[in-house]
Amino acid sequence: MSEKKYKAAVVGTGRIGMLLEQDPKRVKPATHVGLWIAHPRTELVAVCDNDPKKFDVARAMKPGVHTYTDPEELLKTEKPDIVTISTWRDSHYDMMKLALKYHVPAIVLEKPIAEKAEHAREIVEEAKRQGTHLFINHRRRFDPLLYDVRKDIQNGLIGEIMQVSAQYVFGLVTTGTHLIDALRFFLGDVKWVAAFPNAKKHFAPPDDPCIDGFIGFENDVKVAVQSLDMKDYDIFTIDMFGRKGRVTFKNIGRDFEIMHVTDSPEHQGFTELDDKNIEHRGGAVRNQFMFLGDNVIDCLEGRATSLSTGEDSMRALEILLAMQESVRQGGKVIHL
Repeated sequence: MSEKKYKAAVVGTGRIGMLLEQDPKRVKPATHVGLWIAHPRTELVAVCDNDPKKFDVARAMKPGVHTYTDPEELLKTEKPDIVTISTWRDSHYDMMKLALKYHVPAIVLEKPIAEKAEHAREIVEEAKRQGTHLFINHRRRFDPLLYDVRKDIQNGLIGEIMQVSAQYVFGLVTTGTHLIDALRFFLGDVKWVAAFPNAKKHFAPPDDPCIDGFIGFENDVKVAVQSLDMKDYDIFTIDMFGRKGRVTFKNIGRDFEIMHVTDSPEHQGFTELDDKNIEHRGGAVRNQFMFLGDNVIDCLEGRATSLSTGEDSMRALEILLAMQESVRQGGKVIHL
């Protein structure tokens, strides 16, 4: 007997929704449309966008796919098991309310969860009340490698973490949300933030400039958050310094480098980080979109819970909003 195939639909066929599938360098699937076509347990039945010109691309990728310009009509007609919402962030709240109105069993929502904390809280509470499986596409949370490294860090891989620095590009909310979520993944909950505008000329969405700052965690680790210009180069790095070594999360969040402490070859009685014997983890091509798809199916079949929850995304949003408020108040420390 063949396994059930779940009906999937995508609302919003922009870059991450569909168009990045055309990038020849990206590991495929690279988008939500690409995921639900490629996953062996799903069938892409419909897409929705307010720009019908994109439907030619969708039909070329999946002949026979149904197309809509009205998301409510899609939900009412298709009754999907899974819907991805990959529209602009200012529509996430309304799109989520619509998907919840039609009781879609599994909803994948692009980050951030919402623009306002109260909207995020409402979404999370209603999804929980309905028993809806909610997945926020902070995609690194779906990668098994991160769980392995986090476990090793918790078990003393580099000893007690003392300091952390982190770098990102292209807007605090647009890309910084991934960084903040990853920092929480490794370090836990946040106590306070202090933030400042990046005064250097940099490329970012007009309504989402890059912001620098400091984040204080419950475990008393402080993180220096720094933004760079995407037009110079892309970067997504977390550098964790412990008493017994260093872990660097690098290559846009794909790989790890681990250094351990060794006796100094030049100074008696001193130790230093061993950069001659760096341990590398990752390297092999991994597809975080496929990991997301696997998690969705596992949840629908009762084998798992969401690896990227609404609650986690709500916490990340609260930190982002606190950093923006700190900027408005001239770098004042904002307690969460």
